Amino acid sequence: MIYLSIKALHVASVITFVSGLLVLAVCAATGNLVTLRATRRWDHRVTTPALALVWITGVAIALMGHWFGAAWLILKLPLVVLLSALHGTLAGFLRRVERDASEHRPPVLRFVAPAVIVAVAAIVCLVVLKLF
Repeated sequence: MIYLSIKALHVASVITFVSGLLVLAVCAATGNLVTLRATRRWDHRVTTPALALVWITGVAIALMGHWFGAAWLILKLPLVVLLSALHGTLAGFLRRVERDASEHRPPVLRFVAPAVIVAVAAIVCLVVLKLF
């Protein structure tokens, strides 16, 4: 029962984190200063704690399931690290834009949200199918 509870908490945290990450990506690409401030507050209060919970519960599930060393998990971890790093990069970018509204927005920001969706879809396939 504890395993299932942790797994449910993990899934809820992942949904919260990915939603927040997508909002961050869209806001970084298109948002105005008012939207940026609201998004940064949401990120600080909701998305970042959800990311911490994703990592804590994910490690707990992997330990309980004895999955460290499983090929699907080894393939999943770099994607999770990439999403975590992307979150930090976007949060830092929004902080800089809030300080200096003239901060240049790189054109690559348009592709961040689709990249997040592709990475999450790959993670879901790896976790659910466990083909390796």
